[in-house]
Amino acid sequence: MRALGRFRLISPVLAALALAYLLVMVVLGAQPKQRQLVKFEAKGVLRIEPQSVRRVTLSRDGLHAQLVRSAEGGWTLEGGGAVEPAAATHLETAVKMLHRSAPVREIAPEELAGVDTRPFGLQEAPLLAALSGPGGPVLSVRFGAHNPEGFLQYMAIEGDPKVYLMSRFVGAEWLAALDGMEVR
Repeated sequence: MRALGRFRLISPVLAALALAYLLVMVVLGAQPKQRQLVKFEAKGVLRIEPQSVRRVTLSRDGLHAQLVRSAEGGWTLEGGGAVEPAAATHLETAVKMLHRSAPVREIAPEELAGVDTRPFGLQEAPLLAALSGPGGPVLSVRFGAHNPEGFLQYMAIEGDPKVYLMSRFVGAEWLAALDGMEVR
């Protein structure tokens, strides 16, 4: 019985000490650094922020779609007219992917010397995307064939002699955006 009485006396004292310790830590202690978290850094080929892209022109097999970002941030067809919500979502995702997703590999022109580049599919590129910002044209890319393993896609940037290998999902978003507009 005596041990129980002593425990009842010690418990509140220990709880008060623990609470005092926590209060001291809150007041005097520094916030812990989350070292496992890495600060995001966009490493894509699109150097401006995605929301700064004002106009996108998509071309494939003779079909063209010109889209303009509306004042509300959505996308409309240049001549007026709505864009299907799914296509607008794919378009917005595609622009973000060009900004955020780094190329898996950049193939320098020296590496391409003497190599038959026709299998890359960039001469008759199935998809062209031209992006413009507030000051005019920003980036124009051509998506070609998938690499032999099928995980990557060849891409060329207008005015850049390199060939880029990008995740195939980047080109797939652009195709989904254009296909969504063709359905209309």
